[in-house]
Amino acid sequence: MTDQSTAPDQGTNGTAGEGFLSIRGLTKRYAGFTAVDNFDLEVPKGELVAFLGPSGCGKTTSLRMIAGLVPATAGRIVVGGQDLTTVETHRRDMGLVFQSYALFPHMSIARNVAFGLEMRKVPKDEIARRVREAIALVHLTGKEEHKPAQLSGGQQQRVALARALVIRPSILLLDEPLSNLDAKLRDEMRNEIRDIQKSLGITAIFVTHDQGEALTMCDKVVVMNEGRLEQVGTPVDLYERPKTAFVASFVGRTNRLKAVAKDGAAEFAGQRVPAPAGLSGPVQVMIRPHRIALSPSTGSEGVTGTIARAIFSGDILQYDVDVGGQIVSVELATRGGETVLAPGTQVSLSWRPQDIFVYGAAA
Repeated sequence: MTDQSTAPDQGTNGTAGEGFLSIRGLTKRYAGFTAVDNFDLEVPKGELVAFLGPSGCGKTTSLRMIAGLVPATAGRIVVGGQDLTTVETHRRDMGLVFQSYALFPHMSIARNVAFGLEMRKVPKDEIARRVREAIALVHLTGKEEHKPAQLSGGQQQRVALARALVIRPSILLLDEPLSNLDAKLRDEMRNEIRDIQKSLGITAIFVTHDQGEALTMCDKVVVMNEGRLEQVGTPVDLYERPKTAFVASFVGRTNRLKAVAKDGAAEFAGQRVPAPAGLSGPVQVMIRPHRIALSPSTGSEGVTGTIARAIFSGDILQYDVDVGGQIVSVELATRGGETVLAPGTQVSLSWRPQDIFVYGAAA
């Protein structure tokens, strides 16, 4: 699937109509197994793009093919108009940040950051200057002589980022770099990585299985499933206009409800909602929990149900409502002092037509 919404890159490093990073038909096959199948993508210069999907969907394999760490079975990888498909990893001018940080434990922070420049035989005075700049960029000035073991997980991740950036790569590749951090540190590092990427204007690919990271950090998100691209678009596109049932369920929380489509509409609990043309028979109706309004009174409008469970989680009050034998989750923002409705309470649910998605049952 090629992202048709990508604006043509008009810079000097790309051809009009193509991205700075252009991936065409990228495929990786193993014996009896296809890890990545016909991957197409155009990334303009300066964008941060997430590869998002569950474990085993092919996102890390795709990243490693871009980096040259895994040879492609088929397809092309073009950066700035140059075909890098068969070019060795160390000649691709890419910075890599791994999940494990991969720091040298016996080296100081400064030496870890300088390592790539030393391998490139950059003059010592320039190495010293660029290392100082990179360490300042990730807010670790004063810790140059510390060893990795003396730093927190978030600080170690900053060192790994500085080491990748100090070589001034054309593309930055990040493979689940935040997965080893606790929730608070993840939030902080999301913002730091995004701020640094934007300030440098560097093109970056960010692999993650965390939808929150993808939606909050990235210009564009590539959703992958079983080696294939399901959808490519902005975070808003994917969340508000998911093209498949997989995207609707993976990007954000959603209710998946069984219904039957006929004559251009799907019927659920006595209500008819528009269905895509040509869709008939069993279908899935999806609606996000926070887009459902709940009223403790029942009436002619809306769908009537019975509260099966109430879950208070601080900022969210979740009700699981039994509607005709199917459970519909409803999420309400708490404001303090509200009364929690007890299980068994009859309620009415309603929603806007535009908040309903209808897909084939086997989608």
